[in-house]
Amino acid sequence: MTLFWIFSALLTAILVLVIILPLTRGRAESSHSRNELNTQLYRQRLQELELDSEQGLLEDSEAAERELQKSLLDDMVQEPRLNTRKSPALWLPAVLVVIAVSYVGYWQVGAHREVAQWQDASGRLAELSRRILVEQDESMTEQDVRELMLALRTRLHQDGDDFRGWLLLGRLALEMRDGETAKESLEKAMNLTADVQAVVVPYAEALAMTGETLRAEGLIENALVQDPDNLEAWSVFAFMALQQDDFATAAERWREMLTRMSPDNPRYGMIERSVAFAEQRLAAADTVPVTGPRYEVEVNTSSSVPYHPGSVLFVFAVDAAGGEMPLVARRIEQPAFPLTITLSNADAMVADNNMSSRADVIIKARIAPSGNVADVTHAWEGRSGVLSTDEDRRISVVIDTPL
Repeated sequence: MTLFWIFSALLTAILVLVIILPLTRGRAESSHSRNELNTQLYRQRLQELELDSEQGLLEDSEAAERELQKSLLDDMVQEPRLNTRKSPALWLPAVLVVIAVSYVGYWQVGAHREVAQWQDASGRLAELSRRILVEQDESMTEQDVRELMLALRTRLHQDGDDFRGWLLLGRLALEMRDGETAKESLEKAMNLTADVQAVVVPYAEALAMTGETLRAEGLIENALVQDPDNLEAWSVFAFMALQQDDFATAAERWREMLTRMSPDNPRYGMIERSVAFAEQRLAAADTVPVTGPRYEVEVNTSSSVPYHPGSVLFVFAVDAAGGEMPLVARRIEQPAFPLTITLSNADAMVADNNMSSRADVIIKARIAPSGNVADVTHAWEGRSGVLSTDEDRRISVVIDTPL
């Protein structure tokens, strides 16, 4: 920042000189140049008179010379001594205007706030790392995680050969659903280590997030061949199937995880619930005819939504005429935004109480950090407009409102 202010001061000083110099030197130089020209013309004319006198062309050369001298005196510009040095009152206001416009303008529209934020984040790298990664402080927000990523990127710009740094940045980007940053960071991490298997699973997740699903599946399958007990690979593999609404494959992969986990594992119960959810969706698809409206819903979040690890996304439809009881609903764990899902009567909570029994509905998307849709603690929501149930629609819902 100090270097910036030094350069800005130098540029401002150059601009000030551009303004001052013409004001202090312009008139004197102009007058001086005119007097020199008159003197040169006088000497040239004097030589011509001498030549004419030698040739006998002039009757009175002395009178002609006096007339020439008088003409020179009349043409000479007399500058008062006082004007040879300009008063500061002439140029000081211009200088002050230049300085004021430069710095006030930068203060209003410049990036000094972003620079200050960047420097502050860089200085808090150790603190942010400790609170987010070690202590897992629940008071940390999405903005805190982004500041940690910014500070980490700054350090990696200076030390680009830090494998662990690039790996950490990639994993943080995955948590923030920033697929492009995650992909770029994890690619650099892979190029810095001989142990590619330590990076391949999160890298495959980043590929899936950016749309390279087939390549991601190939990497995961190869990782499982190398290490069949890789629970992280199985988890990513299952969620890749879930994102494609392939509930049978997702359930199969989660069951495979359970066979490789101890019941004492803290994640065991969550995986069991995931299997039950996939089986419920499969049963609903087999027993409930898919009739009535179908809504293809694209869900995204605004930048103001705080970061909560383990949050669950609920997408559901309610009666536009009133009532908060969901008619149809989808539950997505570890959502990657933006995502697109389909809501239909196959997702009905009660078979006979679905969207077709209503004239209009409203689609809502809710992030629940607790995993319970009824618990609005720290929850955020977005909603669509009123939708007629007479036709299929493709809509977008942005989660931007705290509950």
